[in-house]
Order: sequence, then structure tokens, then C-alpha cells
Amino acid sequence: MEVTDIADLRSEDSSRPWPAVAWTVAVLGWLYYMTPVFAGRVDGPSAPARIALIALPGVIAVAALAWRHRRPWGVALLIMVTLLLSPAGLGAALVIQERLARNGDRRWATPLAGVGMVVATLVRLLVSPDVGPWRMASTVELSLCVIGVVLAMLIGLLRTSQVELQEQRLSAELARADAEVARLREARLAERELIAREMHDVVAHRISLVAMHAGALGYRDDLLGDEARETVSLIQANAKAALSELRAMLTTLRGPGEAPAEPQPTLAELDALLADAEAAGQKVTLSKVGDFGAVPQRVSRHTFRIVQEGLTNARKHAPGVPVSAAVEVGSSAVRVRISNPLADLAPTAPGAGLGLLGVAERVALVGGSVTYGAVDGEGFVLEAELPIKEPM
Repeated sequence: MEVTDIADLRSEDSSRPWPAVAWTVAVLGWLYYMTPVFAGRVDGPSAPARIALIALPGVIAVAALAWRHRRPWGVALLIMVTLLLSPAGLGAALVIQERLARNGDRRWATPLAGVGMVVATLVRLLVSPDVGPWRMASTVELSLCVIGVVLAMLIGLLRTSQVELQEQRLSAELARADAEVARLREARLAERELIAREMHDVVAHRISLVAMHAGALGYRDDLLGDEARETVSLIQANAKAALSELRAMLTTLRGPGEAPAEPQPTLAELDALLADAEAAGQKVTLSKVGDFGAVPQRVSRHTFRIVQEGLTNARKHAPGVPVSAAVEVGSSAVRVRISNPLADLAPTAPGAGLGLLGVAERVALVGGSVTYGAVDGEGFVLEAELPIKEPM
């Protein structure tokens, strides 16, 4: 059974075959002390009363174990009373002693309960008329009680220690899992924030140009009258309003006081990216197919970042190996494929290893698909497909 929290761990502990073992010990203890009765060694006029005095307290002790989980201390007191009357409850006494040792509360009282079991047995051996003078059998019975109670208590404490150790391990695993989830969530938020900033910068740049050209058109002499001039002025006012609203809406994503950055790089800058990689000592073979100018700017920007991340990933985890990169512009999508042989003894590179997560975020943003991983005969392969379409 898979354990997912502390409650499941305790439930798993209670579902183990311990109940069957407990009942077996209790019944065998009762049968052991009933052996003289079954062998016919209890006879005489008072035999029925003597048999009842031996059997019934033991039966009561065994039956009381049904409440050992809900009322362990009450059951323990009842079993002590039965031990004053009959030794047949010794098996039940061992079971309840083990249960008390596993009980989370009143752990200090557990040894006292064991002492109570031993004292009850000793009193019966000393005062019971059926036992008679102290004999070797009395010593054996008392020793059996002492040893059994001590072993039961030790078994209970051992099981408690095992459960606590598993709880600590489970708590540590849950904490690590929560930390990993938080780390991935933070990485996703950071990547989305970066993408949102880029979107803001590009849109702000475009709207600024619209506002500038629309304002210039308002001063042209070849416009057809005041109506055209008024229309152009409305375009300018609406463009400025849209820019203002966009900046206000995304202030929390970029921080107040930051000026919009220059437009982000697109596929037109792939050659510059390749030159930077080669200047850093990376061997890159780049294949370009199709008309890059036909790719919408937002898709072109994300494609550039995916290629950049693929080269960076290869440089970190397989330094010195050649990298093959291919960008193909089709009629409906841009396809990117980056591959490199796996390095046998690549050094541990700095970073959180979340670049591929950012690639997945970018591809999902435009409704594309991405796969990456080791491929036999090719090494590590990153493939992405980004549809060519502007949002409606």
C-alpha cells in the first residue's frame, strides 16, 4: 500500500496482521492453562467450580481485548483482576501490555501496568487455596509472567519506534516533494513573467509606433478635409489610451518605474546567436529552411528563444560536443530540431535545470508541441513545432 501522509502510515500499521497475532497469543495462553482441565486432572466434587474459576476469568480477559484500542487502560485493569483469580488470562495480559507500550499517551504508566500484572499473579500464587505452598511450578509461572510482560512491552516500544521513524522519513519526503512543487511553480511563474514582459515590450513598441505615425498623419496637407484629420486624431488618442491601459494592467509584472525594453530578438538574429555560440567555443551547425520573414513576430520571437535555450542546454550538459540545429518554416508551422551527442563525463553545470520547462511554457503559449530526451544513436534531441498563426 502506498503511504501518502502520516494518517495513512498509522492506518497501514493498524492494518498489518498484528490483530490475528494478538488473538492467537491470547487464546493460546488460555489453552495452555486449561491443559490440566482437558487432561482430566481436575476432578472431585468441587471440579466444576474449580474449572469455572480457571476458565471464566481467562475467557473474560480474552473477550475484553475487543476494546483494547478504545479503552486500553480499562481493559488492562480488568485483566489484572482476572489474573488475581486465574492464570488463564496471562496471554491477554501480554497482548494488552504490548498495546499499552504502543499507546502514544501515558507512556510513563506502561511499566506500572506491567508491574500490576506481575503483582496480581504473585498475589494469586501466594493466597489462592488451589495453588497451595510455593513450589517450583509457582516460580516458573511467575517467571513466565515477568518475562512475558517485559518482552511484550519491549515489542510494543519497538513497534512504536519503527512507526515514528517511518513518520519522520515520510515527513521528510513530503517536505522534499512540497519544496519541489514550490520550486517548479516558482519557475513557471518566473518564466510566465518573463514572457509577459516580452509581450508588454513588443506591444508597447508597436503601439508607440502607431501613435507616432498616426500623429504625423494629422499634420499632412494631402488629407481630405477635417473629417479625415479628425479620424486620424481619434486613432492617435485610442492608441495612446490602449498603451496607457496596457502599462497599468501589467505594472505588477514588470515593476513600477521600468521603461519598456527594445523589441526582443527574432529569427532574423539567428546568425548573431550562432556567432555568439561559436565565440564561446561551441561547435554549431545551423540549417535554415523557408522564409523567416513570413513567420509572425510573436512566433518568431519564441522560436529564437527555443533555439537559444537548446544551445545553452547543450553547452551546459555536453560541453565540447558538436550541436546540430535546424529551423524549418513550413506553410503551417515552424519546426525546430536541436541535437547533440551525450557527454560521458560532463561536469555539473550551474543552474536550476529549468530551461526546458521554459521551452515547454513558450510552446504551450502558442499552441504548439515539444518533445525532448535521449534518443538512441542521436544523443539528446529537442524538437518543437510552433503553429504559424496570429491570435484572433
